[in-house]
Amino acid sequence: MPLVSIVTPTQAHNADHIGALWRSLESQPLPAGWEWEWVVQEDGAEPSVGESLPDDPRIHYDALGVQLGGAATRNTALARARGELVSGMDHDDLYEPGGVAALVEPLAAESAVAWSCARIRWQNPDGTSWVKPDVYQPGRIEPGTIAETFVRTNDFPFPAAIATYRRLHLVAHGGWPAVARSTDAALLAAFATRWPGVWVDRVAATYRRWPAQHTVQPADIAIRDVPHVRGAIAQRLAAERALAELD
Repeated sequence: MPLVSIVTPTQAHNADHIGALWRSLESQPLPAGWEWEWVVQEDGAEPSVGESLPDDPRIHYDALGVQLGGAATRNTALARARGELVSGMDHDDLYEPGGVAALVEPLAAESAVAWSCARIRWQNPDGTSWVKPDVYQPGRIEPGTIAETFVRTNDFPFPAAIATYRRLHLVAHGGWPAVARSTDAALLAAFATRWPGVWVDRVAATYRRWPAQHTVQPADIAIRDVPHVRGAIAQRLAAERALAELD
């Protein structure tokens, strides 16, 4: 039976929201014949998240026992994942009803595409929310489109945290890159220069903002700017173009 592995990196000091993620996940329907597993990988020298997870055979928890960072934590989870599809999901976000199926369906239907992504609802601490306007029409996204949009606008076209990949392709690609922040965006920008994907016409998850969140801290925002993570994405695309001209 085909399986999708949902990969969640976490840490003891900021995993207060992971119970809500589980509640959004436990009753998710999937396309006929599909199953899911939840691969939770804890980073840090003093793990404790496993104690708060429910006893469910679909949950596969493991702790690193050392501090390795986001990319290494995700890649360790990837090595444990058994699914033919791998879907990212951060510990402080939530699936919308039917969100997992919406990401799986395009990959189950068309073998030529290697990734899918969908809209995310941004939820503010005060309870208000918004959805980023679409940059692309729903459907197939050709290789190179995402990175080219990023370089042209200096803005990623959509949040990549819930992107879903064919595991074989993701492993061959090398998994998540060792960048300081925006690991998901850097992965999808590079991955999608090699293989086509699908932009899904629906909101599949909620991205929750909260005051102590890493991604809203000024230092975290600064390191994502050029010449750090954003610069690395632009440099990679330029290098791939240069190599293509040499062929």
